[in-house]
Formats: sequence, C-alpha cells, structure tokens
Amino acid sequence: MRGTKKLRDRASAPPPGIADESTTVLGDWFATAMFWRPQVVMFVNERTLLPVFVSLAPAATLFERAPAAIGSVLRRHGVSDAVVAAEVAAMHDVRLAPTNNRSILGVMNGFTEHSERRFQAGLVDLEELSMAVSLLPVSPLMQREVAPDRELAAVFGIGDRTPLPSNVIAFPGTYRPDGTPAPAPRQREFGGVYQLKITIQNIKPRVWRRVLVNGSSTLDQLHLVIQAAFGWWNCHLHEFEFDGIRYGASDPDDDWGMPTRDGQFTPLDSVATEGSTFDYTYDFGDGWTHRVVVEKVMRAAGLTVPACTGGRRACPPEDCGGPWGYQELLDILADPTHEDHRERLEWIGHPSDPEAFDPSDFEAKLREVSNVRFEH
Repeated sequence: MRGTKKLRDRASAPPPGIADESTTVLGDWFATAMFWRPQVVMFVNERTLLPVFVSLAPAATLFERAPAAIGSVLRRHGVSDAVVAAEVAAMHDVRLAPTNNRSILGVMNGFTEHSERRFQAGLVDLEELSMAVSLLPVSPLMQREVAPDRELAAVFGIGDRTPLPSNVIAFPGTYRPDGTPAPAPRQREFGGVYQLKITIQNIKPRVWRRVLVNGSSTLDQLHLVIQAAFGWWNCHLHEFEFDGIRYGASDPDDDWGMPTRDGQFTPLDSVATEGSTFDYTYDFGDGWTHRVVVEKVMRAAGLTVPACTGGRRACPPEDCGGPWGYQELLDILADPTHEDHRERLEWIGHPSDPEAFDPSDFEAKLREVSNVRFEH
C-alpha cells in the first residue's frame, strides 16, 4: 500500500523492507483520505487505476477491511472468485509506504473531484461509487484501454479482452524513482481515428500540423499530442473551446476563469465529429490560439496513433510574446545589424530556422511532454 501523508497520518501498518514487492497480480495500491462526512479512503490500483472507496472509520481496522471491499468490487467487474480469493489472501499482509508516482496521484486528484460531486449528489453507497468512477477515461490509460474498468478486463481477459502480460504496466508520464524515461506513448487502436489539422492563428505564413488521434482520447490527452506535434513544452495552462463551452484544467487561483468542464474526462468523439472546428489556446499570457479542424474520421485498422503526419514551419519559442512578439523576434533575427540581434540570438540559444519542420521527433517529444506535466 502506498499512502498519501493524509492517509498515513490516520492509519498505520508496518513499513516495507528494502526487498519487499507486492505479491498480488494487480501490484501496489495507492490510497488517500478524503474528509467527507463520513470520511472515506480512496484506493487506486497502480496497474489498472481501478478506484475502490472504503469508509475510513474505524481507522485502526482500515487495512483489515480494505481487502474484502476491494475483492467485492473486483467481483462486480467480473473477476473470477478464484482470482479474487488469491488477491484478497495476499492483501492481508499489508506494508505501508509513501506514494512514489506523480501520474497516479494526478489521476487520484481527478477521481477525488468527480467522486465528491457524485457523493454530494446522493451516490453514498461506496461500492456503487467505485463502479461509477471506474468508467471514467484517464490520461495514463490513453495507450491501452482508456478507462480502469476496461483495463481491468484486459488484465484478466474478461469478456472479449485479451489478457495482458503479468508484469506491471508502466504508464506514459509515470514518474520513476530510478530516473529511467517512460516509453514513448503509443495509442491502442480503439475506435475511429480523427485526422486533425491544427493551425496557429495570427501568424503569416501559417504554422500548422496534421495529427492522427483516436476519437476515444480525452481532451487532456489531445493537449499532449498537440504540444508534441508543434514542439511546445507543456509549461502553461491551456483550454479547448467548442461552441462557446470551455474545457481544460482547473486553475486553483482562478486568474483566468475556471473552464466550464474538465478536459481530463471528456473524450474527443463526445464533442467533435468529421467537419467540426474548435479552438485550442495555450499559454494565456502569450495567447497562442490554434484553430482545429476535424478533416476526417477513419477506421483504426492499420494506422499508428497518435502520429504527426504533416505540417509547415517551426514552432515559435515559448515565452516570446505571442504572435506579435514572435514576428518582432523574426525581424530582429533576420537583421544582423539590429541592436538587439545578438541578445535575441543568445536568448534562443541555438540556430533557428523558422521554415524548418521535421515530424521525426514526434514520439520523443510526446514522451517528454507526458513526463513534464504543467503543475498549477
């Protein structure tokens, strides 16, 4: 068990030894305390991101009660009695360690916000709440089954799912204590593939990219694909706008207004179809607005997604002052006699060709922006 400080302050168990590893098929479980009335603990499985909600009180018996609650939810999802019995038996020997995975903590934050709204609206049966939240799409499962319930089904070969390898899956964007990079994200074929043309506004000649993404990708996942395709660094807030409705990450300081809806739980195919157009804004300070056109929706067979398949011109540098600041920067760099030429050249830090475009580094960029998420 890997608990947040809020959880470790309220429940205790022996710490793990140096060589200790999880003995369950599903691997470690992460846990945090939520101060509802009554107080609740949310467990999230590292391998599948499956959520399970359990009453915190009495805290002294939490880790004695948790295995049975987890087992009950697993049965509800169709896991066989024999597998559940083996998992529950292994979970009776609990070791409690600090959390070590920022990606999973991010998922837990999203689950907390969504589950609290449902709890306040009257969904107080914790097992039913666990089942409802397990249907939510989450970013780290972008390359696999999109939502925890589907990932769990794939792990155990439930229904028409093919069982996955027994080793714990490393998610895109996962923080690794040993410093090794996560694998380049590759999205599993799941449904229709969207071909998008994305053009930065207020720049001439145009800077644009063409990308392929699964329609089941969330807007949060599409954001990462756009960042990688252009060469942005995911250092600032962003939002999407569809017909006047805004989606994006919540800004806790409310400096720019709260997005109407959370992009982390909104699949692209729920808000756009072939022929749709919508806006994507990155960095509210510089104001990089992109117009996105859904050029076509195709069958997934034979296609590699996500992918960057075309484009024109280099991406403007981060923090250069938006479209107008970028044009000024280009003018200065093109004039060696300009008094600011040397300073701007040093600021860029490398030779720059505004006409250059090379999609070959898309996978590496996607891995980088997935690992360096903007933290509010």
